[in-house]
Amino acid sequence: MDSPTDIELVDLAVAGDAAAFERLVDRNYLLVYKVSYKWCGVKEDAEDIAQEVFVKLARKINTFKQGSSFKTWLYRITTNTAKDLYRKNTNRAALESAFAHEQKLNNPAPGNEGHMDSARLYTVVEKLPVKLKEAVILVFAEGLSHKEASEALGCAETTVSWRIFQARKHLKNYLKHEV
Repeated sequence: MDSPTDIELVDLAVAGDAAAFERLVDRNYLLVYKVSYKWCGVKEDAEDIAQEVFVKLARKINTFKQGSSFKTWLYRITTNTAKDLYRKNTNRAALESAFAHEQKLNNPAPGNEGHMDSARLYTVVEKLPVKLKEAVILVFAEGLSHKEASEALGCAETTVSWRIFQARKHLKNYLKHEV
């Protein structure tokens, strides 16, 4: 028997099936945690954000509209929850450490001189206005298309494209002044 889709699990959870909701949480926890960690850079805060996301999900699951993907809806809840905590607890050193740690996990080979080091990259990303930062994280760090990111952020696809363009301008400007 095939595993039920997220949409089928949502329908079951809305109907009161606690096991279906638990499967949704199990299936999507890592995704929520990774996005949360990229926002805050602190393991414990990312865990707190993930926990809060699933509390919100339990309360709001009956408001999910079948017109969008469940994952993009979950991204929206996650980024909004992460932004709320991030605004309260910005910690630059922890953010740089998180990106350095992620760089080691994703690219353990020494000597990546051709690429901007992760601490510098995230220092720049940290300086971006929140709307640009959320677009950058969803498109570049999470690999969403502009269309998927637009659904997650609740804006037009062209708005995401514009935010990415603006983020690139900020990055170029920052690097130009750094040299």
